[in-house]
Amino acid sequence: MIFSKDADTYASFEKIYDADGTVWIDAVAANALVAKTPYFIIGDEFGPKAISLSDITPYCYIGFPAKAWDSGGVARIQIGGLIEDAVTPELSIAIGHAVKLDGGAIADADADYTGTAGQFGVCATASTTSTTQDLMLVPERILCTT
Repeated sequence: MIFSKDADTYASFEKIYDADGTVWIDAVAANALVAKTPYFIIGDEFGPKAISLSDITPYCYIGFPAKAWDSGGVARIQIGGLIEDAVTPELSIAIGHAVKLDGGAIADADADYTGTAGQFGVCATASTTSTTQDLMLVPERILCTT
């Protein structure tokens, strides 16, 4: 949900649910966003804000925009449900393994999802040295430790 107050545009913290189980949140883009690339979604004076994974933040959502967005725009970003071809570093990962944040990059947790710090989703399709993954995103904020 997007709303205006004075001359500014704000985004709501309300989640948007699709019939297929996909969960979205609207967030202000701190910089230009690339489709299917992961971003932190943090709280900001304008509501949720999408920032780069290199800007380590302690408690946030991990989200993937379905399309590219310009800086300052209010982007609809996927935070839950199945995402196909999510952009990742080169990974070899088994079905059911959790994906986590490790030093500002997505990594294989080498175990099933347990919800421990940094885990935000589950691998839905096995891959060998691929830079895109099919992931089932868990629509909860995570604690990032690195």
